[in-house]
Amino acid sequence: MKLPLCSTVVAGALAACILALALAGCSSSTNSGGDTPGTNGKDGAAMVWVPAGAFLMGSTTLLMGSPDEVPQRTVTLKGYWIYKYDVTVAQYRAFCKATGRALPDFPTVYSWAGKSGWDDPALQQHPIVNVGWFDAQDYAAWAGVHLPTEAQWEKAARGTDGRNYPWGGLGKFADGSFDGWDPSKCVNSFNSVSQGISTWPVGSFPTGASPYGAMDMAGEVWQWCADWYGPYDATAVIDPIGATPGGNLVLRGGSWYDYGNYGCGRCALRNYNGAGAKEYNIGFRCVSTSPGP
Repeated sequence: MKLPLCSTVVAGALAACILALALAGCSSSTNSGGDTPGTNGKDGAAMVWVPAGAFLMGSTTLLMGSPDEVPQRTVTLKGYWIYKYDVTVAQYRAFCKATGRALPDFPTVYSWAGKSGWDDPALQQHPIVNVGWFDAQDYAAWAGVHLPTEAQWEKAARGTDGRNYPWGGLGKFADGSFDGWDPSKCVNSFNSVSQGISTWPVGSFPTGASPYGAMDMAGEVWQWCADWYGPYDATAVIDPIGATPGGNLVLRGGSWYDYGNYGCGRCALRNYNGAGAKEYNIGFRCVSTSPGP
């Protein structure tokens, strides 16, 4: 399901090489820099543990919001840590300072209007935006982690029971809307763009936490995943890594610009864009396969 994001075409071969290198290191990813349980010592990110095991991924034909969500199947993953919050402005600024990388273009509308730039104190705990997939991959490599696979992202968002939203909801109502939608539990168009607001400080809606304690898995910003976008392979049920490289990359989660009837925040909802796309409603979070608690 392609939601209204702009897309920039990039060289598929280069993107494929970067993804292959990133995934090759997943099994041995560690965090350096004096970690404590639940913290990445490199960038200070809080992390929550998602234990190994099976979960329901995707949607049934009757409950799908879009054909690319089927088939629903039981997928088994190894345990992993996922960032509790989206990568923030402060964290991304530290990465840019350490590596000499240029900061993303600064938006001048909504929550960013009237601010001095990415160094504005009011924005430090907001999620970074206007970052492409390559930017997110490079940040993850610097931080000793990696982008989540689509399966890792979905399990961290919905748990094991196939719920619609991180906070709950099962099935659909007679009018086709999804059970569980609650605009008070996440950043979405009702409390944001319609009020002249875009991003919020991460973790502003704690009642919308996922079963594992991950925040802002619904709304706030779309989040890059490691996987290439394509139809699900129904036979890939153990630590799947997505489609054959080439084309677009997966985005998950919805954003401050989206509304409930459009699927904002629904755990099975899939989106995609080109790796070079840099939008003011796209950010990311990371995953580590370091040993669990």
